[in-house]
Amino acid sequence: MPKSYMLPRPKKIILPKKLNETSALFYLQNENAMITVADNKQKIYRITQDGEVNDYFKEDFGPEEDYEDVVKVDSTVYVLISNGTIVEVKPNSDGLQVNKYPIWLQGKNDFETLYYDPESKGLIMLCKNCADERGKGVRTAYRFDLTGKQFETKPFYTISSKAVQNSLKDGKVDFEPSAAAIHPLEKRLYILASAGNLLVVANLKGQVEEAYRLNPTLYPQSEGIAFAPNGDMYITNEAKLGKPTLLFIPYKPAGK
Repeated sequence: MPKSYMLPRPKKIILPKKLNETSALFYLQNENAMITVADNKQKIYRITQDGEVNDYFKEDFGPEEDYEDVVKVDSTVYVLISNGTIVEVKPNSDGLQVNKYPIWLQGKNDFETLYYDPESKGLIMLCKNCADERGKGVRTAYRFDLTGKQFETKPFYTISSKAVQNSLKDGKVDFEPSAAAIHPLEKRLYILASAGNLLVVANLKGQVEEAYRLNPTLYPQSEGIAFAPNGDMYITNEAKLGKPTLLFIPYKPAGK
């Protein structure tokens, strides 16, 4: 397990039924709370550290879609649809201003992961399974430029599935990213892959540094990850084993 986290002993908080299909998590630094979205729900929800859930905006932000991740940059919220469309949600005096930005990729593509990279000043999307990856043994990251509001036409980086397998050293790997966040202190990328019950740690260019198996009883369908500024980790699970959960894993750096 990672040296700074006790993954086998998280604090578990039961979430309400409306978050049965919670698929995202983003930490709001100035509020000591998080936001999330759920598949086919038109709301953005706010979750406190003890699991209390409220509407973040009173209005719906769009029609029913397969919403998979959420990020807030400054006053704007960005929601990811599984087909690779980013939904921009900005509050104004009339309610919510909503814009959509579809990715240029052709073929069948499935995304569940969106995170903000302050170094590149962009949103990064990770393929769960994309048409262009077939037979290549990689997962591909694409960057959405927040200044020009458009996707770059070349991959931002790729992650080798073989590198994940080599790090685990315990057989076949099912690496389909379901969530990711940059650690605020380590400046490394933590990636969840729910289907294979994996946690992968990489540098910001996708080079795998560590990989771990997650206990499926504690992490049955982990599809959201976020960090508090002090490094504390939060993970959400869909209601695969009965009820959705918020897991809290405190950060304890080695030697402290």
